[in-house]
Amino acid sequence: MLLKAALVWLGIAVLAGANGGLREGLLKRLLGERVAHVASTLLLGGIVLAVSFLAVPWIGPSTPNEAWLLGGGWLAATLAFEFLAGHYLFGNPWTKIVHDYDVSRGRVWLLVPLCTLMGPPFAFRGFEAKWALPYAVSNVVAIAILVAATTKPQIARWSIVALFAYAALYNGWLALDRPEEYQGFASLAFISWYSDFIAGPFKSMAKPLILAIAAGQALCATLLALGGRLVEFGAIGVTLFLMAIAPLGVGSAFPFSLIVSLAAFVTAGALLDRRSGR
Repeated sequence: MLLKAALVWLGIAVLAGANGGLREGLLKRLLGERVAHVASTLLLGGIVLAVSFLAVPWIGPSTPNEAWLLGGGWLAATLAFEFLAGHYLFGNPWTKIVHDYDVSRGRVWLLVPLCTLMGPPFAFRGFEAKWALPYAVSNVVAIAILVAATTKPQIARWSIVALFAYAALYNGWLALDRPEEYQGFASLAFISWYSDFIAGPFKSMAKPLILAIAAGQALCATLLALGGRLVEFGAIGVTLFLMAIAPLGVGSAFPFSLIVSLAAFVTAGALLDRRSGR
């Protein structure tokens, strides 16, 4: 398993190099630096997830914990190469390397290491073909919001407001009418204790917990809608909620939650920069 995992990681590294070449040689010229960075990040994140789904059955982790160890190993190797080789072999200053992780400046590279870590357990859990269409649509929407955050932050802001306002209304109705539907998420989670929590403590308190979720979503939408400095707090709330549901896998259309979280912070950073005249 270790040798296979290393070989697959080397393949990912080669694809990452090709992606970087595409960004520098074509995407920057066509899209400009900021959008090219976002497009390149999304492409590489998608590549990592695709490779995970293709390679995990071949590598052969037998438990979710082994799949997490695989993702952790790939993440450690990726960060070591990016930071150590990037600085000591390729001569990139630390400030340049760290810059790509500054989400408030529109840099969304964080998506790649998160997909690298979570890709193997997500692939190990897998999902049924019936989820393919809603999964694809959700991620197309997420990508559109992230691109808007980079180019038209007000559009991204109101898109997230609409998304969370709708989610608040839907979850409020669900809590009052069909709270048992949340039990379907238990089989989709790629963290075992998430599944246990949903099928156990959450089930026994489903109505108040779902109502609390709806209230939190409504608060996030309100803070973003009010604007000003409150956008920061709205972005934090959006991120906390979306990161909490990321391990639901296809149940949260992973990596939809990661992409929209990044979009929220990119949007907040852009809007606050405009307020301060930067």
